[in-house]
Amino acid sequence: MVIIPKQCKIIWFCSLHRKMKNDLRTMLQGVIGKSRGQLVQILYPKCNQQVDSWECGFYVMCWIKTIIRAVITDDWNERFKTTSPIAEDTINQIRQEWTAYLLQRWS
Repeated sequence: MVIIPKQCKIIWFCSLHRKMKNDLRTMLQGVIGKSRGQLVQILYPKCNQQVDSWECGFYVMCWIKTIIRAVITDDWNERFKTTSPIAEDTINQIRQEWTAYLLQRWS
């Protein structure tokens, strides 16, 4: 989930392609929208759909990396257009990058 308070906007990514639950939506509306007197806009861009049950964390890390490196701040539906799974070699690369980072950070 990406929250953009100034725009009263939430970008919802789910590798299982589930919509945001109503109780979470209501809570976020109260926190973000109420202070601005606006309805929160929730965008559901097409995003990669995971194949296995253990992959969701890697999908999140991949999307974070994409958003930061490409400096994505708008046009979410234009930037995220595919529902195909993330390639296994990409997941392995993410695993290696995080392992190297954590070992460097805490060794």
